[in-house]
Amino acid sequence: MQAPTEWWRTWFGPGYLALYDDHLAERTSTEIDQLEALLRLRPPARVLDLPCGQGRHSIELARRGYSVTGVDLSGYMLAVARERAEARGVDIRFLEGDMREPLAGERFDLVLNLFTSFGYFADEPDDRRVATAAATMLDPGGRLLIELINGERVMKNFQEREWFTVGDAAVMERRWLDRGSRRMTVERTVDRNGGDATSVHVVRLYGRQELVALLATAGFAQVRLFGDWDGSPATADALRIIAVASS
Repeated sequence: MQAPTEWWRTWFGPGYLALYDDHLAERTSTEIDQLEALLRLRPPARVLDLPCGQGRHSIELARRGYSVTGVDLSGYMLAVARERAEARGVDIRFLEGDMREPLAGERFDLVLNLFTSFGYFADEPDDRRVATAAATMLDPGGRLLIELINGERVMKNFQEREWFTVGDAAVMERRWLDRGSRRMTVERTVDRNGGDATSVHVVRLYGRQELVALLATAGFAQVRLFGDWDGSPATADALRIIAVASS
């Protein structure tokens, strides 16, 4: 299965929101509660949500008093984020940009990369560019947090096909894994109300060792890994990896 090299330029649009939006909205407040507890984070810290998508984390953070900037490449998702922020009465700076490129002259206390928004690029050095860009935008004592699926677990228990539901939608995924590059291609078919839509996306799988090595190369001196928001250890069988990196 071949996917467009830059599949991410068009994948995050109306179809993505139709599948995930309501489901994720229910989780957002709890996720920010957990993030605050894990990092001992308090307003008015300056937070960069990178990428910010439809702004669900940005809006909740701003509602709690944080100074928030959201960056995303999708003009569609940014328009949704701006409309929702205005409706909630919160002040957020939303910018269109590539997460591989730092915002010139900008400094933050925390850079967030959430919901497996890492590992999209065909060339692995581009993933390092994301982490390096984040490092250059952090003030002394600042931190980068990356949350992603646990690549070790996925590769160990690789499933070529999986069926599951998201809300009222039935989802079928066919997957192909290139173990050399750790790239997983996913053909996803979503069936809702008798109609279906198919899309393809690709993600590079990171385990604990690969992620720590990448962050060290990007200039981070300390990396703490967790297996969940409760601060539990990152193990080979954890569903996710949460990396907190500081210089």
